[in-house]
Amino acid sequence: MKLRRKGGLDRRQLLAAVPAAAFAACASSREATEVEPARARNLLVVLADDLSGADLGCYGSTNVRTPHIDALAARGMLFERAYTAVGVCQPSRSSLYTGLYPIGHGALGFGPIAAGVATWPQLLGAAGVVTAMIGKLDVDPPEQFPFEHLVRSKDMASRRDSAVWRREFARFLGAFGERRFAAVIALSDPHRPFDEEPAREPRSVPEQLSVPAYLWDAPGVRADLSAYYDCVARLDRTVGELLEALRSAGRADDTLVVFTSDNGAAFPFAKATLYEAGVRMPLVVAGPGVRAGTRNSDFASLLDLLPTALEQFDAPAPAFDGRSLLPALREEGLAGPQRFVSMQTENNRERSAPARALHTPRFKYIRNLTPEVAMVSNVVNHTASWEAGLELARTDERVKARMQAYLYRPREELFDLERDPCELANLAELPEHAERLAAMREELRAWLEAHQDPALAQWT
Repeated sequence: MKLRRKGGLDRRQLLAAVPAAAFAACASSREATEVEPARARNLLVVLADDLSGADLGCYGSTNVRTPHIDALAARGMLFERAYTAVGVCQPSRSSLYTGLYPIGHGALGFGPIAAGVATWPQLLGAAGVVTAMIGKLDVDPPEQFPFEHLVRSKDMASRRDSAVWRREFARFLGAFGERRFAAVIALSDPHRPFDEEPAREPRSVPEQLSVPAYLWDAPGVRADLSAYYDCVARLDRTVGELLEALRSAGRADDTLVVFTSDNGAAFPFAKATLYEAGVRMPLVVAGPGVRAGTRNSDFASLLDLLPTALEQFDAPAPAFDGRSLLPALREEGLAGPQRFVSMQTENNRERSAPARALHTPRFKYIRNLTPEVAMVSNVVNHTASWEAGLELARTDERVKARMQAYLYRPREELFDLERDPCELANLAELPEHAERLAAMREELRAWLEAHQDPALAQWT
């Protein structure tokens, strides 16, 4: 695990700087001075809707200001390699609330989880924790998600107004007194349509934006991105309002706060894909016991949130695909995962084009199991970015080829994320990568076999 503190010495450097005698003296008296680490009584998860991990200031974006989320990261831990198991909303959220891959909970696409699968509100509720869901639930069947306090976004006065979200959260905090709680606030930003409730003040200028290299640069794309970043700015303002409600209720000092997203932004090569912009998520955690300004480079995922919550509340836990993040948050020195698998089965309710990906710290291998099937999603023919690409492709062969590559993927893709973070160069056909390709191919296939993934039947 690589853990460091921004703007200062990491742990190894710090220990090297301490004289040996002083360190020995500290070690000999540790038993007498050691105290129980601080623990949070409550848990607040703030879940964005269709936000790629790179699109926040604390993750390096210069296109949008996100001061509230950046401040949360500054007083807590930022996970640099956080992922969702699947880059579409419903199966992603089903995985968050079960700690299982879609092949474990049964909702590989836009369907219900299997009967008998234990869920977030069931497991935490049984431990006496108040479970709350405010916003977009987007999982089925409802009876398997019995949140004690449930307010759906469709029943709120506004799905986008920051003040409305704060009022709903404050109402919940006031209704349950001092009982321990695990609350999920599932926001509607920055999901399309970006103009459903226009932001108060546009904060981004299309001509001044840095267009991600995986997209084509055209006025329509810049306008689309500008509207998206305005929604991200409003999202950040809402996070600030929620944290203020927590402080006003006197619960800020004993609550672990988690910020993340369900899947990536609704743009080509992002949402509904296994590319980084589709499955690499923001994950920021702050609260009691979490040292300020730390970054963790091990793999983490939405699968880890339920195991984390159960350990926090000392609740019994079944077997999960995820793991508790509490040891990482406490910096206990345990090595974290160096591999992660993500998956895609349904791009929308009408089309199935399964793919699986093996992620390592530097390389990623994607196996597209039906390369002959077009990867259609709600991005294609429904967004200004796609329309701008169609117009540009009439005269620009590179854009035309890029759009074709989005629709029809090769059977195998291999990317060097260190040199090519936007995944523009597929290395699968290069002889110098043949050995690595074969090794990652076999590792992913073995994972599918071990997990009894039904997609294995399409592996040819």
